[in-house]
Amino acid sequence: MLFSSNQRFEVSGNLRSSDELSSALEFALKFSGNYENMTKREIDRGAKLLYQITEDDKYCIGWAFGEVPSGWSEYPFRFDIEIVSRIIKQYLEDFPVEEHIGDGSYRKGFIMKCLSYSDYDTIKESFHCIVYFEPYTCYYAK
Repeated sequence: MLFSSNQRFEVSGNLRSSDELSSALEFALKFSGNYENMTKREIDRGAKLLYQITEDDKYCIGWAFGEVPSGWSEYPFRFDIEIVSRIIKQYLEDFPVEEHIGDGSYRKGFIMKCLSYSDYDTIKESFHCIVYFEPYTCYYAK
């Protein structure tokens, strides 16, 4: 299944552990139909899990078959959802928490989204993008 051109898909979560981010990424890969492309057999045939970090700080996850598209990089290891999730988590942890929502507590988090029309200008070869991650502040009201 592919995401439709106007489909909305957003998941937010906490960065305290890799579990939430890993579960969200696994769901997105399965829902988009790309998880089965990451088997050893498909990788040996030319399937590639890709990443790209945009100028506006999006950490993009993509997929291609054969050549690595311009602007994208291939992970230099065999596909492992836990390793990929930890890399994304480490990248997002460098961003500050925004404490302006209200009285309560704040935690570093992530928001995972599928591609929308507004992303075409910032993500190179955007049709390869499955989902992307951005820093997000999780707010817990008192």
